[in-house]
Amino acid sequence: MNNEFDAIVIGSGMGGLTVASILATVGKKKVLVLERHFRAGGFTHEFTRKKYHWDVGVHYIGDLSDTSMLRRLFDVITGGQVKWQKMEEPFEMFVYPDFSFPVYGDPERFTNDVIRMFPAEEAAIRRYLEDVKKASAWFGRHVTMKSLPPFLDGLTHLLGSLGQASALMTTGQYMDINFKDEKLKALLLSQWGDYGLPPAESTFVIHSLIVTHYMNGGYYPIGGAGKICDSVEAILNAHGGEIRVSHEVTEVIIEEGAAVGVRVKKHPERPDSMVEFRAPVVISDAGAWTTFMRLVPASVPLAFRSDLETFYQDQPVTTNVTLYLGLKEDPRKLGFHGENYWIYSTYDHDKNFGNRSSWVENSNPTGAYLSFPSLKNPESKSHTAEIIAFADYATFEPWKDGNWKKRGAEYADLKERIAQLLIGYIDQHLPGFKDNIEFHELSTPITNEHFTGHPRGSIYGLACVPDRFRGSKAAFSRANTPIPGLFLTGADVSSPGVAGAMMGGFATLAHLIERFSILSLFRRPG
Repeated sequence: MNNEFDAIVIGSGMGGLTVASILATVGKKKVLVLERHFRAGGFTHEFTRKKYHWDVGVHYIGDLSDTSMLRRLFDVITGGQVKWQKMEEPFEMFVYPDFSFPVYGDPERFTNDVIRMFPAEEAAIRRYLEDVKKASAWFGRHVTMKSLPPFLDGLTHLLGSLGQASALMTTGQYMDINFKDEKLKALLLSQWGDYGLPPAESTFVIHSLIVTHYMNGGYYPIGGAGKICDSVEAILNAHGGEIRVSHEVTEVIIEEGAAVGVRVKKHPERPDSMVEFRAPVVISDAGAWTTFMRLVPASVPLAFRSDLETFYQDQPVTTNVTLYLGLKEDPRKLGFHGENYWIYSTYDHDKNFGNRSSWVENSNPTGAYLSFPSLKNPESKSHTAEIIAFADYATFEPWKDGNWKKRGAEYADLKERIAQLLIGYIDQHLPGFKDNIEFHELSTPITNEHFTGHPRGSIYGLACVPDRFRGSKAAFSRANTPIPGLFLTGADVSSPGVAGAMMGGFATLAHLIERFSILSLFRRPG
């Protein structure tokens, strides 16, 4: 077995796939990607049960028109092998106790629709949309600065200060300063689930990124999200590299102060099945916590370790349950056409988030997200849906040490109770939905933890609170680490979501390929 490579990537999520693909094609490197799951792709992977097929984390992606930069970057990473389907309009529905709001991928229509509902706050609405653009621009500079060398710290400080004050206030602070109507605030915040924190805790810049990302609608990969990883794997194979699944990295090997490879457990149930892989460059897409608190030996000094530990102690870890549904008939018969539903029982999103720790016990969900993978993918052979709700890891923690699919009757009963609560909640708002369900299976925070290794089943990595985006307080989120040869990539370097993880990949590539820039990718022949 060949155990030596030019670069090793830990984790096959979007950030890792981005780095691996560009290192292979532009850097001409032989790249090994190691994935602990038995299926590659991270949150871009798919799975099937019987005749049904679901995505795990790609429910929709924005800003993918034929001419957008993000679309061109996807084409570069995947060799143009992934095609995209634009979702029908409206592509989202915001559902509240006394109104529903359809969302169209047209900025002007969105603006006019909101003003029509809340004419008294027209000026504030227009100012908000401008502020969203400014905050997003600040974030672009913030990520770019992570790829600048240390001798440009003066420039980094100057660029980082432009627009930082408004970008790094909390979303709730911005809303309270600029708006009066509580329903208007709730409406504008409806997509907070895409970054996983309520207004009182999230930073305005992450909210702004989500708003701008989906302003022109949503897209879905034709054939399913698994096409992304499949296309990158083919590229790696063509350049002598590969992706290996069921290979859990347990340690980054540090010799003479530098990363030189990894130790890997090949079989989860055989602790003696260890193997080493060597490379002068190791890139971790496993997240900051896993990388610095688990994989880098404790004997290796890292100045920010205590800051990282404190950050995770102080900030909430966002995790969830997902109910995967197989449907008897085409949901279009009930009036659905593939739009996402954000359903809330109150206008108070801080309360909706706070309820994550109690709704299972009191049988009272206050919010859920409904998605139809089969209606977004023209190649689907059967009809499916997914219901997602935020949850508390503590509810499931008693079973965390059990084996997947073998955690006992009590755990199975809890999952079934949650499944019925979520089905009932959706049916209450969308009557007739329940009667179309033929199959269901629930994943929980400990499912997330088992397959990803993320602490407490986290799905969004580092919490998107203001301190995450203050360089002095989040040195652990930089692409270049204090350990020569070791780099961080993915969402923790940039922002949550597929597009955010991809941009984290490009921030890392700036440290790995000489004179690398995103624009240089578009100048390459072929």
